[in-house]
Amino acid sequence: MSTQPSDPSGFMIGILVLFFLMISYCVGVMVHSALMYEDKNNIGKDSRSGWILSMVVGTGITGWMFYYGYYMNFLR
Repeated sequence: MSTQPSDPSGFMIGILVLFFLMISYCVGVMVHSALMYEDKNNIGKDSRSGWILSMVVGTGITGWMFYYGYYMNFLR
């Protein structure tokens, strides 16, 4: 039986950061489509501020999901 270290390696941290960015982008695109094409709260479809707002919201939602998952699995 072989034992593997459970310490987070650089590769593991890199993969987590890559997944975080990918999920943040996908959530941001979903927020952008909901905001721009359904609600249209005085923001143009091609506005840079709407895109930046959507990406920040996507990063916040994903950050909360990652933190909550870490809390439920390791801190509780």
